[in-house]
Amino acid sequence: MSSSIFNPLFVAIPAVFLGLMWTSNVCNILFRPLTSVFDGEGDEGELKPFYFIAEAKRRKGLYQEAVAEVHRQLERFPGDVEGMMKLATIQAEDLHDLPAATETLNELLQQPGLPSNNAVAALQTLADWQMQHGRDPAAARVSFERIMQMFPDTPYSHNAQQRLAHLDGVTQTREFRENAVFKVPSGQRDLGLRQAALQVEPPLATADALAAEYVGQLEKYPNDTETRQKLAVLYAEQFDRLDLAVSQLEQLAALPNAAPRDMAHWLNLLATLHIRHGNDVAAAENALHRVIDRFPKSADASKAVARLAALQGELKAAATTTAAKALGVYETDLGLKSGPVAPRSS
Repeated sequence: MSSSIFNPLFVAIPAVFLGLMWTSNVCNILFRPLTSVFDGEGDEGELKPFYFIAEAKRRKGLYQEAVAEVHRQLERFPGDVEGMMKLATIQAEDLHDLPAATETLNELLQQPGLPSNNAVAALQTLADWQMQHGRDPAAARVSFERIMQMFPDTPYSHNAQQRLAHLDGVTQTREFRENAVFKVPSGQRDLGLRQAALQVEPPLATADALAAEYVGQLEKYPNDTETRQKLAVLYAEQFDRLDLAVSQLEQLAALPNAAPRDMAHWLNLLATLHIRHGNDVAAAENALHRVIDRFPKSADASKAVARLAALQGELKAAATTTAAKALGVYETDLGLKSGPVAPRSS
């Protein structure tokens, strides 16, 4: 009787059933990550859209099929940001249908609760397409202005203002490149072989003209930080007017929505100008301490600490031979009058 209790059949039959159950679970654990790529099901049964098929068709030049595949995913996951952006990208860059891409992005922007970074990315992308594919700077201007209206007093608005300030320059550069025709007059085709022809043309813009250009730009776009920085360096290096340079950089340092990396850069530049053109270690130290105070425990603060220890070396190495030049007939404080900070009293 005791031997029948331990009959192999009584042991084998339950083992088979347990094996089948375990096999199903083990296979699910091993192969679920692979199959989820094809059915869009993620961890814990979470369904996610997948666009690798659409991207594969796009790379093969099957753009309409790629659009259809994206639409198929969007039917399952309406309003998916990645899918809407991918659809607009195919429409604008592959099908050259900017109106359709614009409509897609506007549909995305109308979604309630759309994260601000997604909205800004959509508008920035649209502005780029309007410039590159639509050659429509006016439409791009509207897109940047929408960012400023939707997110006032934010870094998003600040960045849009910078793009807007340089929009005209980008347009002019593109038009020049497209319309420029370079011809070599007949009888002069061997100019490159003549030793006498090796002459360097003088610079088209003098320091005075550059300063006037920068001031004019700042009158139109007071928050153009790139131009204001250039004007500060020009004041210091070409006109030996450290006071005007410092005033420009202080206006940048007072901007409320500037990125930390930009703020640290301007304060470091302020320290550099104090060393090179003012021989003023104390003022340079003050600028670097402002970086440390504003951004403690950051990489910029660590660099400022290291630079503090090397300021005396910078002072010895600074070149102070730049000759002072007279400013032009334009008012020297024009760059301040329209700045983001109240102008100095005269």
